Amino acid sequence: MIEPAPPPVQRVRFRRVLLALGTASGDPATVERAAALAARLRGDLLAVYVEDIDVARLAEFASVSTLSTVTAATHPLATGHLRDTLRLQVARLRRELEQAALRRRVKLAFQVRQGRLLAEVLSAATDEDLVVLSWAAGDRVPPPWAAALPPTVVAHGLAAARARSVLLLHAGAPATGSVLIAFDGSEAARHALSLGAQVAELEEAPVEVVLLDGRLDQLEYWRKEIATALAQSHLSLAFVTAPKAGLQALTEIAFYHRSRLLVLDADRALAEGDVGRRLLSRLFCSVLLVR
Repeated sequence: MIEPAPPPVQRVRFRRVLLALGTASGDPATVERAAALAARLRGDLLAVYVEDIDVARLAEFASVSTLSTVTAATHPLATGHLRDTLRLQVARLRRELEQAALRRRVKLAFQVRQGRLLAEVLSAATDEDLVVLSWAAGDRVPPPWAAALPPTVVAHGLAAARARSVLLLHAGAPATGSVLIAFDGSEAARHALSLGAQVAELEEAPVEVVLLDGRLDQLEYWRKEIATALAQSHLSLAFVTAPKAGLQALTEIAFYHRSRLLVLDADRALAEGDVGRRLLSRLFCSVLLVR
């Protein structure tokens, strides 16, 4: 009996890369990588800076003080200091984005909104967007007034609301690791494979695919399918067999393999609720939740 040809893995087409920025943003590498992604995906770059409504109200007070969590001492800020600091931050981010877009020959739009990051990004995002969030890590401490939702909470909210796909860029991710992609043969997994492979091409990274089925015939079929789909990309390709692996097992594989990016079907991450969000928040690598 002749085995049917593996179905093709379609390339994901994004109209835009939507870079979500807020008062806690500030990693220059995120700006550059977002512009590079837009160029690679042949889409536009939309940067949405969301000024948290509470911070905006705080900036209107004539007298504002910060409290040190180390010394418990208060430090008064001059009138208008917070407002001017926010304006300078917006101006700096806009300038960095314009320079990155020019280098990459990407069409850029920059919006400033006031509200809540999750709500405003949901309002701006469409099904044809790849949403990118900066994930603060390492020694970088956000300013004391930047009391925003953690990026993993925002990412979960976007994925749950059916935003197209969400990329959490972790500032502390390894620079030379693999792109690790979970694959179970579903249509969602094929989308994850396609987008993960495109990111790997962009960063010249090897690809490792975690096969989530224990049947030998199924595993062999998937290996052929994936190898055929990625043959023209000339990516370094390896497989890991992890039957019925849950999110915890996948995060452990990413850790032991020193992966730079973990690519998941968004529903797989959402299925474990708060436990899944905590697992993702402890990851040292970037995470891509694919719709």
